Amino acid sequence: MRILMLAPHTPYPADHGAALRNLYLLKWLSRRHEVSLVAFGNPSDTGVTRVLQEYARRVLVIPPPQRSALRRLVALGTSRQPDLVRRLWSPDLIAGLRGTLEQSIFDLVQIEGLEMFGLWAGACAGRRGIGPVVVLDEHNAEYSLQHTAWRVSLKARAWLPALYSLIQARRLRQYEQHACRSVHGVVMVSKSDEQSLRALYPRLRTCVVPNGVDTSHYFAGERQSDGSTVLFIGKLDYRPNVDAINWLCSEIWPTVRAAVPKARLLVVGRDLGKDGQALAQVPGVEIVGAVPDERPWFDRSDVLAVPMRMGSGVRLKVLQAMAMGVPVVSTSLGMAGVDAVDGVNYLQADRASDFAAKLIAALRDPSLRRALGETSRRLACEQYDWQAIAPRLDHFYEELAGARRTR
Repeated sequence: MRILMLAPHTPYPADHGAALRNLYLLKWLSRRHEVSLVAFGNPSDTGVTRVLQEYARRVLVIPPPQRSALRRLVALGTSRQPDLVRRLWSPDLIAGLRGTLEQSIFDLVQIEGLEMFGLWAGACAGRRGIGPVVVLDEHNAEYSLQHTAWRVSLKARAWLPALYSLIQARRLRQYEQHACRSVHGVVMVSKSDEQSLRALYPRLRTCVVPNGVDTSHYFAGERQSDGSTVLFIGKLDYRPNVDAINWLCSEIWPTVRAAVPKARLLVVGRDLGKDGQALAQVPGVEIVGAVPDERPWFDRSDVLAVPMRMGSGVRLKVLQAMAMGVPVVSTSLGMAGVDAVDGVNYLQADRASDFAAKLIAALRDPSLRRALGETSRRLACEQYDWQAIAPRLDHFYEELAGARRTR
């Protein structure tokens, strides 16, 4: 097949979850198909382009749009579209995409993320003909994500964030339903996301392609853990991650430190905002920031904490920790989409007091950590290695192409 991938950012360097997923899918698709890539990024970074050209025959990189806080605020009040949709609106990308479609014929287009759907629709406006099969890869069920954010903010009496999420959830529900009706098929990362999107459009053709992990790249190295180190990993300008680290530091960590005085919390992630200075003042918290490779930090840690209270999808940091044999303590939402068993592959806790107790238990018990690490590594290898997951995408393409031929 001749495939066009449309992405919100160049998938290399793969320095956050969405880019990592897109890079592995791009690598996989390039083995059997002729792939072209259109993405936002820095066109002058020839090093990135050279790497991507190893997998994509054509690479078009467009500078991302610059959107001021004032323009965003005005759009929130005047537009009925979700904020996510306006965030990357770019006439330049639409023009580049139209040019790509005029120069080449594609059998299939894969749109990476709901925020790119409007750009594809804009590029296709007025075009005639049958056109390619169109697949939307939903990294999250976006309306569901905002609904969880609304509930958490409401419970915390954070009225403005709650109002924002309530409005966005309603707008996203309508927009996401329209997108699902407009494409030939939708890929999602979890069964729960599949159920959320089927609730919008029951006739939706779907395929669950979970986030995966390269278990030949992520495996335990020379462990340097000391029985007192907890790790948190996350892109720190992403609202669910910000909520998670603030909840961990304010309501969970003091109890852990009282029971394990030497306990330390390593916070790894890029785009640390103004909260970073406040977090650094919490006893035992060490702000690491952005790192080129998370693996050494997994090897230095005894437990990965995943205190997620909002969001959807499957968290890649969970799969990476499992592949590295690092025990995970997580909320049920943090492990959503992962077929893991509480007490066997990880420890689950949804209340602050329970989360602290599970962290303390894991830090104090080396045999528990070892058992959780072994079973989680086995699960990652058997069910979540990319080599086992990615073929589902090919099968879905064949199903959609076959369904179209029989119409």
